[in-house]
Amino acid sequence: MKNTNYTKQIISDYCVLDTETTGLSSYYDEVIEIGILRIRDNKIVGRYSQLVQPKYEIDSFVTSLTGITNEMVANMPSILDVKEEVLSFIGDDIIIGHNTSFDIRFLNEGFKKILNNRYMDTIQFARKLYPELEHYRLSDLTKYLELNNNEHRAMADCIATKELYDEIKLTMAKKGLKIKDLWANSKYHGGKNIDINSITPTTVDIDEDSFFYGRHVVFTGKLEKMIRRDAMQLVVNLGGVLDKNVTKQTNYLILGNNDYNAILKGEKSSKQKKVERLKLEGQDIEIIDELTFYDLLND
Repeated sequence: MKNTNYTKQIISDYCVLDTETTGLSSYYDEVIEIGILRIRDNKIVGRYSQLVQPKYEIDSFVTSLTGITNEMVANMPSILDVKEEVLSFIGDDIIIGHNTSFDIRFLNEGFKKILNNRYMDTIQFARKLYPELEHYRLSDLTKYLELNNNEHRAMADCIATKELYDEIKLTMAKKGLKIKDLWANSKYHGGKNIDINSITPTTVDIDEDSFFYGRHVVFTGKLEKMIRRDAMQLVVNLGGVLDKNVTKQTNYLILGNNDYNAILKGEKSSKQKKVERLKLEGQDIEIIDELTFYDLLND
């Protein structure tokens, strides 16, 4: 079932949200920093920035990526301690972010409360407006559009996302585009970017707004709720590309839950270590657990 809170609008009043976390799984990983900007009439009128103390130590890989150390969060409040001030700051605003569903999913889990705010994702706009790009990470877009540098810190990413949304609106205005123009042909017929040598799509219409569209995916480990081939079929039906092994093209390594749990205990496989090395070298690649994979199928 699709998330009914997802929206696409041109607005001037909203909140920008970004979190830094210990991984991509809201089920197993934790928030270590929250950044929010309150925007009114396209201007920043309020800022919220807070480091958060996780239950478990921050892995050295996460510190290398974000610059956030265990010492920095040692005396910080827990995620539940900041719940009320975060919810109060956001209010009923539409939330804008880059891969926003991840941030909201982490807050939902940390706060033990479902945020009912509508939200938008700048990555979806960017895919439509800048099809010439190979990757759509915030760092790629800020460099391409010459915006503020992305630093893998929550507030810096919020500012970059706000500037990206401003640029998106400016580009649309210059080209005379409206929302309906960008998504007029959001589905296509065929199988562009699909590895037809392994598993072919069983659906005619493939949604270009899907999370896995055009992304290279590797599965490893045993899935608990689904046969791996069925999971692969779902990815292909969403426009994803299946890779047998982690390469310099791979975007997501999807692990069975037992394998993801092993990461948290410091037991990393050669594939996981390779992903971390490639990410630190600048590759657009992430590790996703099985439960988050199912969530993403519905985003």
